[in-house]
Amino acid sequence: MSCKPVVSVIIPAYNAQATLGETLDSVLAQTFALIEVIVVDDGSVDQTAHLVEKYCAADDRVRLISTANGGVAKARNIAIEACRGEFIAPLDADDVWHRRKLELQYRTFANSGPDTGVVYNWFQTIDDAGRITGQAPMPRVEGNVLHRHLQWNFISNGSTPLIRRSALADLRYDPSLHLAGNQGCEDYLLQLQLALRTRFALTPAFLTGYRRLPGSMSTNAGTMIRSHIQVFESLLPIVPESALQIIQDRLAGFQIEYARNRARRADLWAAAAAGFAGLRRSPASAMAQVVQEMRRAVRQKPAITSTGRAAFQDILDPFQATGREISGPRLLRMTELEKLDVG
Repeated sequence: MSCKPVVSVIIPAYNAQATLGETLDSVLAQTFALIEVIVVDDGSVDQTAHLVEKYCAADDRVRLISTANGGVAKARNIAIEACRGEFIAPLDADDVWHRRKLELQYRTFANSGPDTGVVYNWFQTIDDAGRITGQAPMPRVEGNVLHRHLQWNFISNGSTPLIRRSALADLRYDPSLHLAGNQGCEDYLLQLQLALRTRFALTPAFLTGYRRLPGSMSTNAGTMIRSHIQVFESLLPIVPESALQIIQDRLAGFQIEYARNRARRADLWAAAAAGFAGLRRSPASAMAQVVQEMRRAVRQKPAITSTGRAAFQDILDPFQATGREISGPRLLRMTELEKLDVG
């Protein structure tokens, strides 16, 4: 590589041969070319490493680091230590980017000032063929975002943020989630830790193709619920007092959600324990979640289909408002919490 990279793209990969090629193609097609791509093969037993070696031979911006399996957080941290760029762009091995993602995010950084440490964008969910499968939200949350991000994970995935290296500083992804069997929210935790120390800005365009497949980490409901619980419990000692009730309310909601998850699997003791834990945390929030779970149980969820939908990589205008605006109770709650973020 002749020039020092401005952006370091970090990709943890475990048995990712089926999707990693498409992911790497979307990175190497970026209109912002001053990049390096660090792929950490996390102990794969398929042809992941062999695939990456082919990309390394064809493009000297790509590097491969192989390590024993240790989970996504450890793999990302290994990549961060090897980074040379001023900005870090995490990317999962099954997601893809619009070709202008880094260009537009870098422009947002240039227009936002040095106190902005994270730039995010909107995403579209995609299927195994890369076709758009639903209508994604279009949040407009900027500045100091801690309270609003605690209330709602408006970024929603780990392949979207572009992070200023100086804002990240000594922060790293937390491997304790994986060690506890609660993997899944490593990205959300790091984003919340960043929200404690830096400002966020939005590039209002659909630039991330977020792949959700049956059996993937993001679709394993029980593990994801436990992951959220561990994340919020870990934040209790470090957040300002103004954020404590938000966390207690979220914990209560996730405990009730986990109770329903366990009950559906006939694990009644675990369901009862989770239910009582939620009630102790925040009775009002727990009961509100109970009502929501009851409604969810009787409401038939519409099937998600990609039939007739466009491929994400065929999007010509990522700024076209094809998602849904935030409205109703969520908008009111986010507006209330914005006052805490600004204050």
